[in-house]
Amino acid sequence: MASRPIRVLLVATHPADAFDQCGGTLAHHIKKGDSVTVLVATLGIRSHDWELIDTQRKAGKKIDIEQHQKKEKQKKLNELRKACRILGIKDVRALDFDDDEELVKEEMIQSIANVIRQVRPDILITHHPYEDGGFKLHATVGRATMFAFRKAMGAGRGKSLPAHSVPSIYFMNPTAYVGVAMDNSFIAKIDLYVDITDVIDKKVKAMDCISSQYYKGSFAHKRAEATDGHYGYNAGVGYAEAFQRYYPAVHYTLPVSDFELERYKTSHDNIAARSTIIAAEMPLPVGSKKGRAIIRKSKYNY
Repeated sequence: MASRPIRVLLVATHPADAFDQCGGTLAHHIKKGDSVTVLVATLGIRSHDWELIDTQRKAGKKIDIEQHQKKEKQKKLNELRKACRILGIKDVRALDFDDDEELVKEEMIQSIANVIRQVRPDILITHHPYEDGGFKLHATVGRATMFAFRKAMGAGRGKSLPAHSVPSIYFMNPTAYVGVAMDNSFIAKIDLYVDITDVIDKKVKAMDCISSQYYKGSFAHKRAEATDGHYGYNAGVGYAEAFQRYYPAVHYTLPVSDFELERYKTSHDNIAARSTIIAAEMPLPVGSKKGRAIIRKSKYNY
């Protein structure tokens, strides 16, 4: 482990991406005394403001989305900041790129590189650059971030801030959406889990803040159990977040964690750790719809 406090920079695509895939890990860093900066490339107005999209659908007529931009952007930004505060994240920044522009652009690369030069992170976290076979804005931002970290190492143009080389890079939830469009498992893999069982309650509360995507209430519980609970089961803990390193790890001796030293002392301990259920039972603030499980018979024949 580093012998000094470190700086962590997360570059995400949409507001919820700022914490739903690695928020527990970021909360741990803050608890340790590290500094954490969250940068979102878009505010997700055109693709992830599902309340606005449904309003457009229900109206059954053309709606000038541009008239809603300022209000909706502020709403999404407020949701993001509120969610991040729950996890202890105070340095939240947003670029103003549209979330329906799918291609990597030099302007985005330069903007991210500028933040890397400003923050000077020891750890950089972003999306896997080939998530969903590369056909996803997450992947676009992941690729832009990888270009940006290389750009930040150079002298730059004009009166640039001093160059910065990022020592360690991680892709969050690297196997997300594998099989949805193209199987990218040949390049995406999980080689690190972070146990977030102690902060899963905060993640549920943070997810509950994203009401514009209908994440309040039942979905906040379900997402934590289905994703963080799934990774936790694989890792032998209650809840976990998954990562893939960009650089191979380098140590003076072979590393072993306290968890690994204590792992699986008995079969009972193994099963007990994996059986932890917290997220599904988390009480949420007044006003959140608890919701009910809905079971329907499919109208399709498979």
